Amino acid sequence: MESISHILAAALVMLAASTAGVVHAEALQPYVLAYTEPGPLEASVTKVKDKLSTAGFELIGEYSPYAGAHVVAITNADLKSAAGKSEYGGFGAVQHVAVTQVDGQNQISYLNLRYLAAAYRLNDDLSGTAGQLEAVLGAQQKYGTEKGRTPEQLKSFNYMVGMERFDDFYQLGRHSSYEEAVRTVEANLRQGVGGTAFVYKLEIPGKKQTVFGVSRANVSDKRANDKHIMADTVEKMFTIKTTPYLPYQMMVNDQDVIALHMRFRMAVWHPDLTMGTFGKLISSPGAIEELFRQVAGGKRKDFSF
Repeated sequence: MESISHILAAALVMLAASTAGVVHAEALQPYVLAYTEPGPLEASVTKVKDKLSTAGFELIGEYSPYAGAHVVAITNADLKSAAGKSEYGGFGAVQHVAVTQVDGQNQISYLNLRYLAAAYRLNDDLSGTAGQLEAVLGAQQKYGTEKGRTPEQLKSFNYMVGMERFDDFYQLGRHSSYEEAVRTVEANLRQGVGGTAFVYKLEIPGKKQTVFGVSRANVSDKRANDKHIMADTVEKMFTIKTTPYLPYQMMVNDQDVIALHMRFRMAVWHPDLTMGTFGKLISSPGAIEELFRQVAGGKRKDFSF
């Protein structure tokens, strides 16, 4: 009996150690720093685009949200497939890769797709594409929060009690059909409604869902402006910049136009953001909702989620 108890005790110790390792391994960071290099920003952008294209990624859009920063939007068959299998998967169908100039160096960074998959409740952890990106661009450092977040924490994430979760969307407008909703949003973005601009459009296979990347670089209301929110406010607390957070997305989901609420989206991608920094952006969530409602151009009623 004594030897059996010793065996059981040893097994429990091994199980505890193994479990601790798994928990540690599952603490995810929001962003990946691929590498840094000196030189003109434009040269780094060209190099990044060439690497991605050669590796088979589809480049669907790009823009400069402010001086010293450039974001390239990409997708591939695996990202689109995962999006098609998840209820609001369009929000996770596009990867953002950024080049940001900081102190004479260009930081090449991108969203951690495993983090994204959990936060946006995809039915695929996107580890395959995440691994492919690490092989293509590199993964010098994962960053964005001190302790990381587990997939389980991310699936129900909110910054604090009473603040929005993933599916507490901005409900921006409803149209008579999916096709009309897509046409309206795209036309308004290309026309620059509210100072916005078109960055990308991606239709999700197998469902009536289209996601748009939205530039707010020229929005005159600074509360909703890319530079004011990111470069002038949030990124000041980061040595390695979090530019892949941009651009913001809008999504047509059947007849409805929706977007992730800023109090969720900003917080999940910056979970260590201080209340002081959040306080500087206190009026931004409402300003973004109003801006996007202009772009949506539909009726504000009859939503059912």
